[in-house]
Amino acid sequence: MSAEVRQEIATALSSVDGITAHPYFVQATEPGTALVRLDRVEYPNPFGGVAHWNIVVLLPQDLEAAEKYVEDKVPAIRVAIESLIFVTQVRPQRLDLPGVGVVPCVFITGHREE
Repeated sequence: MSAEVRQEIATALSSVDGITAHPYFVQATEPGTALVRLDRVEYPNPFGGVAHWNIVVLLPQDLEAAEKYVEDKVPAIRVAIESLIFVTQVRPQRLDLPGVGVVPCVFITGHREE
């Protein structure tokens, strides 16, 4: 089930102008690259689970440009994925990619019942 959900989220993300989404991790540094990551699944009752997802969107290296990129793209990203996950947080971060170094990114977290 998670492979299908990953692909649905990646497809929805890729519908946003300037976003190229991948359902699994790829080694990339291009701004607008989005990665779909399953954070955890909680089972609060015997009837099903709640999957928590992280979407990582890589940003421009320049921090001012990165902040403007977040302000420009995140509203459209939220609209694109709102039928798939309930977004709970948008958090600019810096991600340390092996062999690449630290790149600015934004983590968009949310959940859905599974």
